[in-house]
Amino acid sequence: MKKSHVENTVGPWARQKLDGLEAYLHAYTMALKKQSFDLIYIDAFAGAGRSKIRTAWTDADEEDIQLIDDEFMRSEEEFIEGSPRRALGLENPFSQYYFFDADAGRAALLNGLQSDFPERKINVHVGDANGLIQRLAPRLSGRNTKGVAFLDPYGPHLDWQTVAALAATKNFEVIINFPLGMAINRLITRSGDIPDNWRTGLNGCFGSTDWEDLVYAEQTDLFGDTTRHKVDDAAQRLLNYYVGRLKDLFGHASSPSVVRNTRGVPIYYMLWAGPHPLGYKIADYILSKGDRITPPKKPSLR
Repeated sequence: MKKSHVENTVGPWARQKLDGLEAYLHAYTMALKKQSFDLIYIDAFAGAGRSKIRTAWTDADEEDIQLIDDEFMRSEEEFIEGSPRRALGLENPFSQYYFFDADAGRAALLNGLQSDFPERKINVHVGDANGLIQRLAPRLSGRNTKGVAFLDPYGPHLDWQTVAALAATKNFEVIINFPLGMAINRLITRSGDIPDNWRTGLNGCFGSTDWEDLVYAEQTDLFGDTTRHKVDDAAQRLLNYYVGRLKDLFGHASSPSVVRNTRGVPIYYMLWAGPHPLGYKIADYILSKGDRITPPKKPSLR
């Protein structure tokens, strides 16, 4: 696990992602506040509830150095409320919250949120979010249940089977932080020589082996030898493929919302998918704002 994940630090670009999530959750719970559904919120890679925005000099991982921009270099120590706190602080709360994290220390911090939000029903689970959610999902398929799952993996760790399990409930929407630039595209080498464990992870992320045919092409040289090389638009092909599979599973999928650093480097994409056309319309509008998203005003609960 990366140093930043252990220390629960995030890049300054995380604010756009979290503001977009909060804006959608606010709209979702507002729309359903007068209905009697059991509303469930799932946060698959929840973190600690509050993260430190890291600086280039003291907290960056080696991989982060490639993404550093001027704003990143100037940043000072600053804390940002993470997805669990933003979901718990909604004006119209969910009926239950499920937080998952692989780290026992972060899970302890998540459990501590109960004292800050005593009226919220919080369930914290330590372990692999994929297996835990796949076991939980069949219990969330009742007619009176609806929910949103925020799936924000640290790398290509979100298993497609987890997404499929949530879609099978026919009650859940998903908001996925798809780390195409930060993680996935880096594992797809130009030569096509991919370590077995990387290929296994990518197969799990995409739910098939088809991604490999999309990103590599064969070329025959003057001597008749065939070589394999990565196509120039590999990232775009993978994004289109993933979004298309989401639409097949859920029925609706928003246009991808790119998150960039200030040098314009795409880092990841926010994706929404769900079974309802109204949810699609709202999500597509919110996510289309990109870095112009502002979180909703909310009452003080503390």
